[in-house]
Amino acid sequence: MSEQNEDRWFKKVLSETRTEMPFPGFEDEVMMKIQELEAGEELVREGYRRGVAYSWVFFAIGIILGILITSWIPHFDIGFLGIDSGMFPLLFQAGFVLFVLLHFEKLMNMTRKGWLVLRRN
Repeated sequence: MSEQNEDRWFKKVLSETRTEMPFPGFEDEVMMKIQELEAGEELVREGYRRGVAYSWVFFAIGIILGILITSWIPHFDIGFLGIDSGMFPLLFQAGFVLFVLLHFEKLMNMTRKGWLVLRRN
């Protein structure tokens, strides 16, 4: 008999804790907003991937142009702010190498971050 009382009491408690929806289309509206957020996140991921790809392309173009400029500088007699024309190519090359190394590291981190985001999903 006590088991039946427990069942009745449990049913009563469950019926009292049931919540009503605030309005009829509430669940559909919440699900629609969730789908919109997921679609927006996918657009952000796609834009990130596209941005990283463009970064690699322009990085390669910059390296090629830097190499060309480095090879052309000795052909010109450049005197700038009292710097000897023989020292100018060396300064440009050192700056170019520093630029390449720093940006290569950033691009690698961005690419790795993109792959981690893709794997997680």
